[in-house]
Amino acid sequence: MTPLYRQFRARIATVVLLPLLAVAACSDDKTEDPGAVASGGSGGNGGTAAGGIQAKGGATPTGGISSSTGGAATGGATTVPTGGTSSATGGAATNPSSGGAATGGTISASGGVANGGTNAGGGGTASGGSAAGGSSAGNTGSGGASVFHIFMLMGQSNMAGVAKKQASDENTDDRLKVLGGCNQPAGQWNTAKPPLNDCPGEKGWNLNDTVDPGIWFAKTLLEKLPKGDTIGLIGTAESGESINTFITGGSHHQMILNKIAKAKMTAPDGRFAGIIFHQGESDNGQNTWPDKVVQLYNEVKKAWGVSYDVPFVLGELPAGGCCAGHNTQVHAAADKLPIGAWVSQEGTKVMDEYHFDHASVVLMGQRYGEKMIEKLKW
Repeated sequence: MTPLYRQFRARIATVVLLPLLAVAACSDDKTEDPGAVASGGSGGNGGTAAGGIQAKGGATPTGGISSSTGGAATGGATTVPTGGTSSATGGAATNPSSGGAATGGTISASGGVANGGTNAGGGGTASGGSAAGGSSAGNTGSGGASVFHIFMLMGQSNMAGVAKKQASDENTDDRLKVLGGCNQPAGQWNTAKPPLNDCPGEKGWNLNDTVDPGIWFAKTLLEKLPKGDTIGLIGTAESGESINTFITGGSHHQMILNKIAKAKMTAPDGRFAGIIFHQGESDNGQNTWPDKVVQLYNEVKKAWGVSYDVPFVLGELPAGGCCAGHNTQVHAAADKLPIGAWVSQEGTKVMDEYHFDHASVVLMGQRYGEKMIEKLKW
């Protein structure tokens, strides 16, 4: 074969084979799904940002590197969306509650915790602080620690209780405690059962089968008691006594101080929360009485060692008894107190010259409770 013929045959082979190789190369290339990736980007269901890879059967299944709306896809890479973190929009990457944690806050219930606050219930805590909840006189906010709210029951016979108790007056709810109490161990917190004051009291009157308004006051508070909290009651009422016996220099003043000291010792985390007061028959009509009520309040507050004020709720004296005219002094005393209030005796009845009958004891106790709830903003 001549050299010229060999060169001619080689050129023909090149012309024939090159198109065939090109066809074969195209047939071996990967086939893309319909709706190819824009600008080289990947993305099932809409694709990812430019530069991704989306070959059929490739690395990123539906959701890919760029997560589906709001968060990283299961098993996906942790590529960060533009300017963001690996969390869902506004939320933490690991199963946040509705709304997520705001600006670095921890996981919380709906609403999240603002600016790094601690874990809280619905709505979260503002700026890392503890939950708010009304006055400082024993309130808790949602998600806060449980509180032992301590209330004092003060006055004379209509607070000590004279009407005979009935089955409906009993209590088995362990959220109601009394310090001592009639026929119960002294100096410790017992389940509250009427009567709540000592029997016999310092004067020696034995009222161990009676009911006092304090138990119905406490039962009413239970209806609004924050979850997990407890109510503690301290009875200091003494029948037939003037207010002069309860303030400095009086015969029952030290008893009151002793009970406060015992309460602080046995419930160091307890919080003094309020006072209910029914007294005045022994001081009927005395215009110095309102100032002595204020003195009693200030001395009790000092004994507790607190700087905040608490509600002081007075009860009107019964209209059908001896001393309804003293109710103007009851109103005046309430006006002089920092958080003073009074409850009406309207609709009550007496069983003698001085004392509420059973139905009236219940009614007055409920009214004390309702007024205390109002003042505590429970």
